[in-house]
Amino acid sequence: MKQSNNEVVISISLITVKCQWWLSALNEQIKRVEKKMNSPIYEEQVQRIADDHFLKISLKKLCEWLTEFDKYVEEFEDILKKLNSLYNIKLLRDVSEHEVDYYKQKGNKQNKFINKDYNQPIIRPLIINEVYYIGGKININDLKSILEELKTILNNNNYNFKFEAISVLDKLMEERIA
Repeated sequence: MKQSNNEVVISISLITVKCQWWLSALNEQIKRVEKKMNSPIYEEQVQRIADDHFLKISLKKLCEWLTEFDKYVEEFEDILKKLNSLYNIKLLRDVSEHEVDYYKQKGNKQNKFINKDYNQPIIRPLIINEVYYIGGKININDLKSILEELKTILNNNNYNFKFEAISVLDKLMEERIA
């Protein structure tokens, strides 16, 4: 269905499923990263770096779907604010995704994310006092706390719809009946 501004409306049930999928993927990546966090085994260290990258992707995808949910449901506004307060998630994912460009000195905001003296990314995983920091920026324990809150909201499945969303949802229901 399209709204008057030509924006395609995604059904709440699809958004719910996608949020659940990406939340599950994100939780799995967190477990994998934490399991290998202090491993002295080289192969596990390498795997942790790959898992960190997939963690960033999962986090960004979850935020994208929560943004869709937030158009209709009040409960997700606070969760999104908390997630966005951790760090610029899109930027964190982008630096990881376009790593080769940064080494070639062609990255977006190159000076902000590459140490010129060593040609090394400034955004990389860190472990401080036995706490893992995603991209050296996001405390994994803070993220896990927010994700627990999100999981509770999704599991309760009892939403307060925003007033603006009610007319859109009514139109969706009319289309299903017709």
